[in-house]
Amino acid sequence: MLFEDLKKRDGLRRIRLGRHEVSLHEDHRWVLALVAEAQQQGVLPCPTPVVLLDRHTDCAEPKRPLPHDTSVPGVLRLCDQHLSPHDDDWIVAGIEIGLLADVFLFGVDDRMGDLPRAIGPHGVFGRWEMPGDLGEVGVNARRLLEGQGPILLDIDLDCFAYPYRGAVWPWTEAMFRRHFLPRPPLWNSLLERAQLISICREAGCCGGSAHADSILELCREFLFQ
Repeated sequence: MLFEDLKKRDGLRRIRLGRHEVSLHEDHRWVLALVAEAQQQGVLPCPTPVVLLDRHTDCAEPKRPLPHDTSVPGVLRLCDQHLSPHDDDWIVAGIEIGLLADVFLFGVDDRMGDLPRAIGPHGVFGRWEMPGDLGEVGVNARRLLEGQGPILLDIDLDCFAYPYRGAVWPWTEAMFRRHFLPRPPLWNSLLERAQLISICREAGCCGGSAHADSILELCREFLFQ
């Protein structure tokens, strides 16, 4: 069973945030196995559109050739044997093997210069802004964000952490209030469309486990209550 497998490999837990069930785990690449299972169960379309909150693009080039086995066991092998332990290549791999469709990232540093980018018939789009601050976007990005179909809504907790003078610090309550009070209509819409919500802790990128835990509690209060 996938849950038991990922519980051992990646600390997977099912938690409730507000009225939403959330898959909480540690390392980002393993979300592909959750997507594969949701597609197999008919919960998500194949390929799946993704809206993501993340500080990093996670769009490095994976090691090729990639196995194109999108069964749950096949995707587990992909994550275990082919993808980077730095969790920085799973988006490109997910699109290339047919699991993921268009991807939009909030909170990513769009000055990095590698977004937007095309991967086959799909695109990866990213903006620094949070959902309530988003300005104009291109036609394809708007279609993803303003559509009506089901999506994977994915959060990397390091989206709400920032480096400062050699350390990484979590967002404060005041920062969450600024960006998520009142709750942005776009965020509410994304929550309603999400047929799978996943959160990866990536505590090392948050400045430690205590920081990741504090970010999760603020996400509970401001993004899901």
